[in-house]
Amino acid sequence: MTDSLNRRYSFFLVNYFIQGAVGVIYEPLNYILKDHLHLTPGQASGFIALMSFPLLLKPLFGFVTDFVPIAGYRRKPHLVLSAILASAAFLGLAAQTQYAYWALLFPVTLSVFAMAFAEVVCGGLLVEDGKERQQTGAYQAIHIGSLYLSAMLVGVGGGWLTSHISFRWIFGVAGLLPLIIAASVGWIQETPGVHSRSIATKSLMGFVKTKAFWMLCLTILLWNFYPFLGTVQFYYQSNILHLNPQWIGSLMTIGCVAGFLGSGAYWKFCRGKDIRIWVSWGPVGMAFVSLTYLFYFGPISVSVVESLFGFASVFFRLALLDLIARSCPADAEATSYALLLTCFDIAMYGSNAIGGKLYDFLQRHLALYAQHDRWSAVILIVMGSLCTLSCRWTLKFSRTATT
Repeated sequence: MTDSLNRRYSFFLVNYFIQGAVGVIYEPLNYILKDHLHLTPGQASGFIALMSFPLLLKPLFGFVTDFVPIAGYRRKPHLVLSAILASAAFLGLAAQTQYAYWALLFPVTLSVFAMAFAEVVCGGLLVEDGKERQQTGAYQAIHIGSLYLSAMLVGVGGGWLTSHISFRWIFGVAGLLPLIIAASVGWIQETPGVHSRSIATKSLMGFVKTKAFWMLCLTILLWNFYPFLGTVQFYYQSNILHLNPQWIGSLMTIGCVAGFLGSGAYWKFCRGKDIRIWVSWGPVGMAFVSLTYLFYFGPISVSVVESLFGFASVFFRLALLDLIARSCPADAEATSYALLLTCFDIAMYGSNAIGGKLYDFLQRHLALYAQHDRWSAVILIVMGSLCTLSCRWTLKFSRTATT
C-alpha cells in the first residue's frame, strides 16, 4: 500500500508539474500577439478565447476516458495518446519561422486540446483512486502544489527565455515535455476490465440532476470570475506600469511561490478534515484579498498583492477542489469531475474575454478623464470581488454537496 501510494504521489507530481511547465510558451505568445501581430487587449483576449475553447470540451474528454476504454483500459492509453499529440502540436509551433493569426492559432489550440485531455484523464484517476484511499485532499494538494512549483520556474525562466532565447527554441523545449507524461504511466497499475456503461450513466445523470450540482457550478463560476486578471493584467503591467519581461516573469514567480506555500498549508492543516468552514468563508476571504489589486501601483505593492492573492487563492481553491472530488459519483469520475472543473475554465475563458472587451470599452469612454487606465482597472477589480463575494450566498443552496 505504501509503495503503491508513493507511486501515485509521484505520478500526480510529475503529470501536473509538466502540465504547468508547458506554460513556458505563454509569455512568448503574449509578446507575439502584442508586438508581431499588433493586437489590442480586446483582440488578444479574443485570440486567447479561441485557443482556450478546447477547455470547454473537458466533459466530453471525461466521457471518452470513462465510457470508451482502449483494450479494457480507461486511463493509461488515453494519457499516452494525448501526451504524444501535445508534443506534436508544440513542435509544429516551433517549426514556424513567421507568425500569422490563423497559422499560429491552429497548433496552439491543438496543444490546449491535448493537454486538456491529459488533465481530464489525470483528474479521473485522482477522484477514483483518491476516494478509494481517502486521499482526495492529499492528491489535490499535490495537484495544485505541482502546478505552482512548475509555474515558479516558468515565471523566472520564461521571462529570461523570452528576453534571451528565440521563441522557436522555447516552443521546441515545450514539445519535449509531454513525452515525460507518456512515460509516467509506468508508475500506475490499471487492471483492464469490463465497465458497465448503464451503471455509469445512471450514476452520472443522477448527480447532474441534483440542485447541489448546479449551485456548485454557479459557485465555481462566480468565485473565479476576475476580469482584471489575465490579458488585461499583462497589458496593464507592460503598458501602464512599464514592467519589462523579466520583471513580469518574476511577478509570476512571486505569486507562484505564495501559491505553493498555500498548497503546503492546506496539506499540513486541512487534508482529510472537515472542509466546510473553509469553503463557506472562502468567498469572503477571497473578495477582500482580490480588492488588494486596487493597490497595484509599483514594484513593491505589486509584489505584495501577488503574494497575498497567490497564497489565499490556492488555499481556498484547494478546499473547493477537495469538495468537488468528494462530490463526484462512482463509475463516472472523470466525466463528473471534468464537468465541474469546466466551470473553472468557463470562468477563466469568460473573465479573460469579457475583461479584455470591457477594458477596451472603458478605455474609449473614459479617455477624456485623467488616469482613465487606472479607473478602467478599478472597475474590473471591484466587479471581480463582488462576484466572488456572492458565492457566500450561492453556497447556502448547495448544502448537499458540502456534506
